[in-house]
Amino acid sequence: MVSAPNAQRTTGQSLRPGPYLRYNGARCIASASSSSSSAPPGLSTVVRIAPSPSPSQPLAPVSYRYHQLEVPQTPPDIALVDITPQIRELVAQGGLLEGCVHVLSRHTTTALTINENEERLLDDVRQFLARMAPAAAPYLHNDLHLRPAPDGWPGGWAAWAAQEPRNAHSHLLSMVLGNSLTVPVSGGKLALGTWQLAGHTAAAAGPAGHAAVGSAAVGPDRD
Repeated sequence: MVSAPNAQRTTGQSLRPGPYLRYNGARCIASASSSSSSAPPGLSTVVRIAPSPSPSQPLAPVSYRYHQLEVPQTPPDIALVDITPQIRELVAQGGLLEGCVHVLSRHTTTALTINENEERLLDDVRQFLARMAPAAAPYLHNDLHLRPAPDGWPGGWAAWAAQEPRNAHSHLLSMVLGNSLTVPVSGGKLALGTWQLAGHTAAAAGPAGHAAVGSAAVGPDRD
C-alpha cells in the first residue's frame, strides 16, 4: 500500500503512527491497527512508503541497452556459475548510475538465482536440486522414441534423436528456480546484500556446452 505519511486505511481501522525507517532515501512508515474483532485476518500491521521528495531537476530520458554474456563449458551435471563480475562490468561500461539490470537466461534448462557463493553451501544446493528432480527418474520428455523431431530437422528423426539429451529434470529445475533476475543499481553499483551474488545455474544432461545470458541495463540516458 503506498500513501502519504498521515493517510488512513479506508477499512474503518484506526491507525497509530509507527516508527520511521529509511531506505535509499525513501521513508517507510510502519503502522499498527487497533484491535478489532471485525478486522479481516492479516491486516493488523500496515507498512506504508511515503513518497520521495520531487527531484530538483527534470528526470533524464530512460535508455535501454542489451548485452549478451556467454557462460562457456558448463559441465554435464548441475553447475553453479557466479556471473556477478560480468554484470558489474556491464554496469560500469554503460555508465549506469541509477536504474536496474534485468538478467535473463536464454535456455530452458538453466536458471538464475541470487544467493551466497560459499563452497559448502554450493554443494548443498547441488545435492538439494538433485533430490528435487533426480536425473535418473522416469520422465515422459525423455522418451525420445515417442517424440517427433522438429519440422525440417536436417537428417530427420534419427539425426535429431542422436543429439537430443534426456534432460527433463533440467527443464523442471529451471521452472522451479526461475530464469530471470532484476537487480537495482544505485550509485553506479549493484544494490545487492553483503553476501548476495547473482548465480547462473545449469542443470543439463549431455556433453559440456555453453549458455547465453541476456542482460539489459535500464536507467537515465547519459548520451
